[in-house]
Amino acid sequence: MKRKKSRENAFIVIFESFFFDEKEEDFLARIERMEDLSFSSYSKELISGVLKKRDELDSKIKLYLKNWEIERISKILIAILEISFYEILYVDDVDFPVSINEAVELAKKYFGGDGPSFVNGVLGSFVKTI
Repeated sequence: MKRKKSRENAFIVIFESFFFDEKEEDFLARIERMEDLSFSSYSKELISGVLKKRDELDSKIKLYLKNWEIERISKILIAILEISFYEILYVDDVDFPVSINEAVELAKKYFGGDGPSFVNGVLGSFVKTI
């Protein structure tokens, strides 16, 4: 499975995680039983990594939101940003521009409107500081 599809499958699950109050292990066990999505090792790495580091990732995302509170941002965009922040911070073999481009493409597909430019702006500001 290509990383693009792995990211998309991870995004779907990470977005879904906002609506379930489960321990990480229970949530991960439940998604393993899903038949309509397949999970590569990269999908699993992203899902597990984001869920384990969600508080840290959200704290970092907050630093790059201009005139926005994270609580007012769509969960779709937050999930996309969490994945990209995780990749940029913790996945050594993913180039920043690739992660940003993939995040923008997910925002186009699942959000539309100003979502892609919002995601691009937040991630662009973030990588300038690295």
